[in-house]
Amino acid sequence: MSGPVTSSGNSSGGSSGDSRDVSRARHRSGRRGRGVAGWVWVLPVVVVLLAALVAGWFTLIRDDPEDETPQCINGDLSLTAWVDPAAEVAARDLLEKYSATSPVVRDYCVHPVVEIRPTAEAAAAYNARTPGSAAVWFPVGDSAWSGVAGAPPDPPVVATTADGAPVSLVVFGSSGAVAEDSARAGADLLRTVDAG
Repeated sequence: MSGPVTSSGNSSGGSSGDSRDVSRARHRSGRRGRGVAGWVWVLPVVVVLLAALVAGWFTLIRDDPEDETPQCINGDLSLTAWVDPAAEVAARDLLEKYSATSPVVRDYCVHPVVEIRPTAEAAAAYNARTPGSAAVWFPVGDSAWSGVAGAPPDPPVVATTADGAPVSLVVFGSSGAVAEDSARAGADLLRTVDAG
């Protein structure tokens, strides 16, 4: 009679021993079975490097060391200054210093121009609101600007004449008599005088 068939050497059955050997084979490499794939770490690093490369490229394109001149997209702007004959030397000196800074106002390269006008004549033109009046005026006297339409109440004294009379720097805002861009250039001149 035949009885149940048993395998020799393993009392629990042949198939269970084989499964343990396969299980051990998966874990013998020393690495854990669960973890983050390598590409997940590489992808953000590549993205950051590409972004840095693009940002650096655009920075190099915009920063051209040979092109350090002011940008005068709108061209040149003449800043007319009416100057009393007694204040001519002081006014020219101040305007030359300003011009040496290569001023740019509202994308215009500003170039001061001196026109000699006696203080009384200039005051009459400002009071009449004559179109094309200068944005900058260098009158001579303690209160030559007093009562002049559009003049500031207390302009700075920038020099004195040979006789000791004060020379003021009067800058007018834009109006029917003074063009807006000229008024802004005059304000820029006044800022440089106040800062200096």
